[in-house]
Amino acid sequence: MGISLYQMGTGMKTHRRFIVQFLSQLLVLFFIFTVLAITIMALIGYFLEQTETFDDLTKASESFIESRVEIEDETAQFDQDLQVLAEEQDGWLAVLTEKGEIIGTFHAPDNLAEGNLATLPSDITTYWEVQKYPEHPYYVVFGIYDWQGNAMQAIQENVSWETQTLELSAASKQILDIHANWTILVDDSGNVLDSYGQEAPAAYRTEDMLAIKAKQKTDHAASYVHQPSQLTLVVGKAPVSSSLKTNIQGTINNSVIIIAILTILFLLLATYWYAHKFSSPLLTFMRWLQNLRQGIYEEPVNQRTGQSVLVNKHGTVKKKYHLYKDLIVTLTQLTTILKERESERARTSQSREEWISGISHDLKTPLASIQGYANMMESGDYSWSEEEIRDFAGIIGEKSMYLKDLIEDLNITYQLKNQELAIMKEQADINECIRRSLLQFFNNPIYDDKELRFQPEAKEIITSFDAKWFQRVMDNLIANALKYNPADTVITVSTELIEQHLIVIKVMDNGVGMDKETVQHLFTRYYRGTNTTESDSGTGLGLAISKQLIELHDGSISVQSKPGEGTTIRILLPVVK
Repeated sequence: MGISLYQMGTGMKTHRRFIVQFLSQLLVLFFIFTVLAITIMALIGYFLEQTETFDDLTKASESFIESRVEIEDETAQFDQDLQVLAEEQDGWLAVLTEKGEIIGTFHAPDNLAEGNLATLPSDITTYWEVQKYPEHPYYVVFGIYDWQGNAMQAIQENVSWETQTLELSAASKQILDIHANWTILVDDSGNVLDSYGQEAPAAYRTEDMLAIKAKQKTDHAASYVHQPSQLTLVVGKAPVSSSLKTNIQGTINNSVIIIAILTILFLLLATYWYAHKFSSPLLTFMRWLQNLRQGIYEEPVNQRTGQSVLVNKHGTVKKKYHLYKDLIVTLTQLTTILKERESERARTSQSREEWISGISHDLKTPLASIQGYANMMESGDYSWSEEEIRDFAGIIGEKSMYLKDLIEDLNITYQLKNQELAIMKEQADINECIRRSLLQFFNNPIYDDKELRFQPEAKEIITSFDAKWFQRVMDNLIANALKYNPADTVITVSTELIEQHLIVIKVMDNGVGMDKETVQHLFTRYYRGTNTTESDSGTGLGLAISKQLIELHDGSISVQSKPGEGTTIRILLPVVK
């Protein structure tokens, strides 16, 4: 009822193999998702940096500037994207050498075109060092024009503080259109008294006024307070979304969609691969078990090629089945056992039918004789002499004895099969038991045409055995050797003691021998290798009974024979004190 150590070891190996398999796959998936997450985060960071740069060029990284500035023959060129950003943000660009010489500008003041470091305005917004040329570093400078100041100066002169109105001249409106989008006149409560520009706010919140008063200028608005009237002039421009930002947002959206699609595809492929990896072998094993259930005792094969689906052309288990090697071994063993049992069952069934046929014949033959002589004695048509009646009675008695022996053999066979035969072992000399068995054959004139020899061990072989049943074994073996061999056959019975622990008994003859099939099934209960029509003196059960009796004595029996070379039956028994 318990589990064997082999099964426990196999189960543990399979358990460890599954743990290693799942752990390695989880680690691979974790690595893939980690790389994917890092990639997505890097892309998000890159796009955020790009978006922030497109809103405010002063926040651009050195790598962003380096990739968009080319310097050749001491002349700097700005790519189209950088020029668009600088122009949209009312800025200008300049490139300086290590010595302070300006070698390139864009949208810069006129005095910078042929100038140097000394001609740069004092309100430079930011600069970057270009490191792609380590021997000769260059510097990219970005400045923003004071649009608020230019617009405010032009508009202040066109405000009527007394009437609280804007009286803008054509020149002022032109300047306002160039440098700003709108202007409003606000009282100290935030009410808009007058305005110009379509995008001018209808009201200005206290929060907006505080921001202007605190900073005096913001990225998109500037103010001037007229102290006598306590009116505030605000000039502003609407934030302009860069055309490049629109492009990058489209790229971000497309990238998100592509990443989402790729992630879904990866998950679908991973799920399919994972399911196929484990379900495909299981389906193969299920097909294998179905074959066994249907009586097909073979491992699954490829229907097209007829080759095994489990092993490759080199005879080793395919990689996808490595995880189930122990299961394959177990199923292979089960298949082999079931196949052998099916073959044995078929052989046993055939042998049983042949044996029953033989037994039926053995029963019919003596019964026919008994019935025939009984009918003759009963018939009133004849008058039998006393001597003839005695002859008839002798034949009837002989046939009745044969039937008695047959029934006894059947009874012994049943008892042996069900382990009900009683064995009474006693200490005795096994040589003497064999000698007594041989004497009945020596004194039988039927066997005068054959030579019977006995070669016992030089000394007594004392062991524990059941003399009755052991003599039955020897009688069967010697009788078969005498009965089924021609005249002048020499039958030799020998005993030998090996190292005081093992008894070897041989029954050898130089007769006709047996073929391979007969040797293979000689001790099978339902196998009848002899022709039952030859004689009525045997039941056909003797050798099967002999084998089981020897096994009850903890021994073994074997046979060696070839056609025309005689037969040797060898019995091994332990010495039991």
